[in-house]
Amino acid sequence: MTFGGHADLGTGPFARLRTLLDGLPPGAAPQETLNMTIGEPRHQPPAFVLRYLSQAASDGAGAYGRYPPIGGVESWRSAVTDWLSRRFGVTGLLAAEHQILPVSGTREGLFLLAQMAHPDVAGKTHMAMPNPFYQVYAAAALAAGATPLYLNATAATGFLPDLDSLTDTELASLRAFFMCSPANPQGAVATPAYLNRLLDLAANYDFLVIMDECYADIYDRALEEAPPTSALQLAAARPEKAENLVVFHSLSKRSNLPGLRSGFCAGGENIMQAFYDFRLIAGPQTPIATLNAAALAWQDDDHAAANRALYQDKLDVAESLLAGRYGFFRPQGGFFLWLNVGDGEMAAKRLWQEAGVRVLPGAYLSRDTQDGNPGQPYIRLALVDTVEKTETGLMKLCEVLAEDGVR
Repeated sequence: MTFGGHADLGTGPFARLRTLLDGLPPGAAPQETLNMTIGEPRHQPPAFVLRYLSQAASDGAGAYGRYPPIGGVESWRSAVTDWLSRRFGVTGLLAAEHQILPVSGTREGLFLLAQMAHPDVAGKTHMAMPNPFYQVYAAAALAAGATPLYLNATAATGFLPDLDSLTDTELASLRAFFMCSPANPQGAVATPAYLNRLLDLAANYDFLVIMDECYADIYDRALEEAPPTSALQLAAARPEKAENLVVFHSLSKRSNLPGLRSGFCAGGENIMQAFYDFRLIAGPQTPIATLNAAALAWQDDDHAAANRALYQDKLDVAESLLAGRYGFFRPQGGFFLWLNVGDGEMAAKRLWQEAGVRVLPGAYLSRDTQDGNPGQPYIRLALVDTVEKTETGLMKLCEVLAEDGVR
């Protein structure tokens, strides 16, 4: 018997980066190297959540002595429902208990939900996604037996997929459409008009919109008065409500709790009933202590605002150093920079060898299409470290790339 991954999935971006860089000596002492590749928050998690988890651990059987219900517990459900109301004004749309479910971080839920989307309907052969994209989208599509349809998201399209470029044949073939707003890696935010257009297409061509909104509470100052919209806000006013929609949120970025592995999905009554039934058999459960800790985080907006302000400060530093260079733009949301350096892979090698700064080539987050690989000229930098380390990394980047004449 032989084993292996899906041939069309290829090697993951970080495995490719290790292949590219691990044999090369860094241009800095080991303790002075900087890793700006992975979107793992390094800000402090909220202290009140950590205190609760510590207390729960000492409780022993009271916290971990029961199987947790697949639909979560009441304290968690109330906290999520209240947050959706405060943050997005969503009320009354998700009346049935199974319409909000816990997931072990968005990656797990995104992957499993794709298995629910029209697996047995003739002609439904594809799942669409932005290109570049969060790699689990392609993995989910391929595991579901679908063919990924990569839609280039470039500067010319506002770093979002061009919905009007899709043909009737392509739309009719869709089982699902993965969408991320704010986008990873470019930070573009989909407008209400854009999201309504996507929901129109989903209703007309009968496909599922899988909305990844995990960066919704990390946005730039210009959006403070009008933060990124959730597709759930728009679904509430539509005749079909959320029947073609499932939205994902997480505490990993909002609350600096990636290790908690706690998020939720919410959507239409029928698709969420199918997902609930599936998860009763095949879905991982979230420990009750984790759900209670997550409830505390969803109930508090102050720590999320303070977290957002730290990222805004780092964008100020980035703008002061990079404005007018490498196609720099302030992302509307998220915490990545998407810099055009001409050849992302070559720049990544030079930055590591000459400065000990580790960045991710944009091509590793994208797929080749008939119009080329939209990530090839870019590098992605995660602004997850301190302001001081971020400034140091960006200054080193400017020094190395200036020697090559890159602007």
